[in-house]
Amino acid sequence: MKQTFILFLFLLSLNLTAQNVTVNGKLVSAIDHDPLPYATISVSREASPANSIKKFATRENGSFSTSLAPGKYLFVFHFVGMNELTKAVEVNASQNPLELGEVSLTEGATELDELKVTAQKPLVKVEIDKLTYSAKDDPESSTSNVLDLLRKVPLVTVDGEDEIQLKGSSNFKIYLNGKPSNMISGNPSQVLKSMPANSVKDVEVITDPGAKYDAEGVGGIINIVTDKRADDGYSGSVGANGDNFGGYGGNAYLATKYGKFGFTGNAGYFHHKRPESESNFGREEYTPNPQNTLTLNGTNESDGGGLFLNGSISFEPDTSNLFNLSASRFGGKFNSLNLQEALSTGARPYSYNTRSESTNQFGGMNLSADYQRSFKKKGEMLTASYRFENNPNDSEYESTYDGVTGSFYYPDGHRIKSTNDAGGSEHTGQVDYVNPLNGKHSVEAGLKYIYRDNTSRADHTFFDVNDDTWKPDPGKKNDLDHTQNITSGYAGYGYKMGKVGMKLGLRAENTEQNIHFMSNDLDTIVQTSFFDLVPSATLSYQLGMTQTLRGGYNMRISRPGIWYLNPYVNDVDPNNISYGNPRLDAEQQHNFNVNYGSFSQKLNFNATLSYSFAKNAVTGYSFVQNGVTHNTYANIGRNQTVGTNLYVSWTPTQMIRTYLNGGINYTDIQSTENSELKNSGFSGRAFGGLTFTFPRDFRVGTNGGLFLNRIQLQTEQSAFYFYSFSLQKSILNKKLDLALNIQNLFSKYRAITSTTTGVGFTQRNEFMNPMRNFRISVTYRFGDLKTSMKKVQRSISNEDVMQGESNTQQGTSTNPTGN
Repeated sequence: MKQTFILFLFLLSLNLTAQNVTVNGKLVSAIDHDPLPYATISVSREASPANSIKKFATRENGSFSTSLAPGKYLFVFHFVGMNELTKAVEVNASQNPLELGEVSLTEGATELDELKVTAQKPLVKVEIDKLTYSAKDDPESSTSNVLDLLRKVPLVTVDGEDEIQLKGSSNFKIYLNGKPSNMISGNPSQVLKSMPANSVKDVEVITDPGAKYDAEGVGGIINIVTDKRADDGYSGSVGANGDNFGGYGGNAYLATKYGKFGFTGNAGYFHHKRPESESNFGREEYTPNPQNTLTLNGTNESDGGGLFLNGSISFEPDTSNLFNLSASRFGGKFNSLNLQEALSTGARPYSYNTRSESTNQFGGMNLSADYQRSFKKKGEMLTASYRFENNPNDSEYESTYDGVTGSFYYPDGHRIKSTNDAGGSEHTGQVDYVNPLNGKHSVEAGLKYIYRDNTSRADHTFFDVNDDTWKPDPGKKNDLDHTQNITSGYAGYGYKMGKVGMKLGLRAENTEQNIHFMSNDLDTIVQTSFFDLVPSATLSYQLGMTQTLRGGYNMRISRPGIWYLNPYVNDVDPNNISYGNPRLDAEQQHNFNVNYGSFSQKLNFNATLSYSFAKNAVTGYSFVQNGVTHNTYANIGRNQTVGTNLYVSWTPTQMIRTYLNGGINYTDIQSTENSELKNSGFSGRAFGGLTFTFPRDFRVGTNGGLFLNRIQLQTEQSAFYFYSFSLQKSILNKKLDLALNIQNLFSKYRAITSTTTGVGFTQRNEFMNPMRNFRISVTYRFGDLKTSMKKVQRSISNEDVMQGESNTQQGTSTNPTGN
């Protein structure tokens, strides 16, 4: 009897299961078709709408699935900030599964003050070919600049001298809104200091650049995406800052959208002043050079400023067409005063005192026009764009030599002047097309043309103490004309099904270049061309809703710019001169990496293991000739690097947020021309911080960084660290932010040493730089402050969305991954 009863229950359960129908669908926004994650869905019978029989949530990608017996039902979709939707659904046993397709919710606009958001959104998102850091969700972005923001971005580090590295490499490209910006790449620290962080929406670290990206930038790409309004209205901010060194600055940001027109722009001015620092230089020369010892002791102080302007106007006549015009300008100069005492003993005995005043001008201008055509198929798009850039890089100096004794190059009272008018311009035109063939497959293709024109002209004069007149010095003439014509095309394929994703691409680039080198006794024209096939491949696998594993390969190219090509000899210090090499070739680097990312509301973790190698790397090197250290570049580097990068962000409570960002590399580098020039070893970097958010909008934070020895062909640099404390208070209904930042409170100076070894010499540099700094920042936000509540919703904890939801039907899961 017992067995018969169990069999009866088993057959009954099979019958009930067979009668149930699976209902699938996807909840999206009606405006942009973005998925709505963790939305609440309530199901009731049509005959009894007040009595819910099921409640569940959409998955992270907006999809949902549930099982129902045949009948007529009402599905009620609820998402914070969206208009609630009730949809009648009839379930038939003959249609299993039942596909509802996309269900769209319309948005509602609400004053920000009407909603109190207490949860925090994870700052980092992992995608198949990049990591995205959400600048808008960083609580410190309201009073900081973009350079400070980069310190927190995974795989990116910024040291105490404001030098930016991507995965431990200084060779990378910086994009602004998806387009390369030589203006920023040439002066990254100064430009990014001028940009307020609250004008940035996201920072994308493109570790696996696909075929559509230029092959330039061996370390990868940092893409800075500025914020734009999605709804009608205006918002903006103004800010000011000052520090105890005497530096000060101001910035303004404005974003507006009215109907079919939109405008986004920001402006920034900064004045930089660094107090006097000390330097000590020592060089020992030995066989095969004559034995000699040179010591230089000096001081240096500098000041200067710059202005940054950026604006973009968009016009969207309909949902299929979008026009965009943008312009940016950055320019400024730095003045420095250097005093030095020199003493040489041994084969070349002499001494002197010198005073050098120099001015370096920097900046750039960018103009671009873009057209975007969207088609009926979602995601199918055609874009055409043109961009013009001009980047001057001028400099000048004047030096005076007094107290000269012994066999020095110049007589007592000698004076020299030198000016260098250098820079480059660039024209770019491109067409891109992308087509998502279906839900699994997509293709993309494009063409691009770049014309570059780099020039350098110098004027050298000296003061003849015998004739008491200024005279030209034609023997120092080193002028350059350098042009490049780069033609490229690419094709890419993407595949996405379930948990597996793949992107494959191939880019072809042909470069024709003309180099005209002009010296006092030589006029040389060199014409070269080279063709590169640049493959890329990325694979990803979603281990779970919050875990992703991906791996990739790409080849990158580094074409030297005017900073590396310029043959102008900078001999402001006649014992240490530097100049570029107009005969440099493009560098090729091959990169492999594996990345694991996991995120939740409280813990965000990302780890990368990478390997790269290059056989013709553009490498800085030094040699001594006739008692002078020459510093220049050549394609002599054969290097390989194995590295790890780690990013961890932890938010245990609404009050505490902490993060750690850094990595360790092992590098082996050697010269292809001199077997004695080689180096290998470990280098590392780390940056971390802790922020406490107290009631009444008061924040306290601390940050710190540590950089280990950097491995270069001939030079080893000492490790150093830095740290800071910050206080921030928001008042006037969070419209006014006040911040105090204290850097290196317990260290007035910091010593940085470097040792360079070459054939027949060893030299050591030590710099004592002032570090203790106090900075005050003020930011005021204004505007109508209306926003789409969908964006606010996405900053609410998934746990808050899910909390309180219950299932009234036994056996139905309430977690986002269940039915």
